[in-house]
Amino acid sequence: MTIRVQYHNGVYDIVSAATLQRLIINGKIKKFYRYSERRWVTIGVDPMRKGAQVLAPYAQAERRSPQIFGPPS
Repeated sequence: MTIRVQYHNGVYDIVSAATLQRLIINGKIKKFYRYSERRWVTIGVDPMRKGAQVLAPYAQAERRSPQIFGPPS
């Protein structure tokens, strides 16, 4: 899937979804076009998709217990 983006200098481009995530996290784009809503989404103003948070490191304490898998019984 390709997505239209606008950089901070006003230049438009078409990028892949993976590239869009990197551009958002690195602060390289001003906005992108959300086809499902048929509108432009401005970074830092409009609600963002949760998938963009996947690349951010988890900063909280780990609460899950480690799972140890032994040989089958």
